[in-house]
Amino acid sequence: MNGDASYEKLVQRGLAAAAVLGLLIALVAATPADRARLAEAGAIAKVNERHIDRAEFASAYQALLSDKSKAPTQGDKKLVLARLIEEELLVQRGLEIGLLDGDAAVRKAVAMAVIEFVLAQEGSDAMSESSLRAYYNQNKQRFAPASRLQVAQIFVPYGETPDDAEVIKRLDDIRVALRRGDDFAATEVALGTEVLPPLPRVMLTPTKMTDYIGPDLTAAAAQLPQGSISDALAGPTGWHFLKIIRNQPGTAPAFDDIRGQIIDALRRENDDTALRDYLDWLHSRADIVLAPDAPQ
Repeated sequence: MNGDASYEKLVQRGLAAAAVLGLLIALVAATPADRARLAEAGAIAKVNERHIDRAEFASAYQALLSDKSKAPTQGDKKLVLARLIEEELLVQRGLEIGLLDGDAAVRKAVAMAVIEFVLAQEGSDAMSESSLRAYYNQNKQRFAPASRLQVAQIFVPYGETPDDAEVIKRLDDIRVALRRGDDFAATEVALGTEVLPPLPRVMLTPTKMTDYIGPDLTAAAAQLPQGSISDALAGPTGWHFLKIIRNQPGTAPAFDDIRGQIIDALRRENDDTALRDYLDWLHSRADIVLAPDAPQ
């Protein structure tokens, strides 16, 4: 235990000494012209061509004062600046030794920091009452309680290969029969494969429907109008033709009752749009080359 405590003290002393040394170097190396340029640039210091912004310094200084019960001193300002310089030195050293290239955790942290920067720049919190109401009116169904569905299906399992000729023929035969107006249930018996457990012949909520056909097919079925028949939809184990026997949509609550949900939904959508636009911009300015065997 004593050894650990001694080591911790040594680390703290080393950091403190490095902070003082870094501050002295910064003060000595900065000529009057350098200091003038820093002031014009809004920076309070420069560390290897990287500026420390005054706003960043002010924020860190206020954070320090919030934890102090005594009056602030000039030493507090020096301490804050020293810590920012140390942080910049550590970040630069991390880049120098390749942490960003090899450490997955560091890369993810940097990516998340850039995402937060992008969203902060967009100011997604600034939403007017009119934009909220417009979003609600355009997306009422999203805020409605779960609809209820009754669905019938014709199932064809996948073949040994994606271009299995027998499976392709069965799918085409089903399409021809349905377009001809053949009875859906009769076509299921003639050309489909039995699925256990079978879909109940009653209306189900999407949650319950998911237990039978999975979330993706349930979501697709919820978008189809009553009486419609889908083309072959890919499921986990095969192809599904879905017939919407009944589709009973829910009713959206009043705007004032779900105002908080609307704010959250619009903020997420604005954030998603802002991030997508930013990523598209990054793609447009990047030189990206894929290996011949990479997914195209």
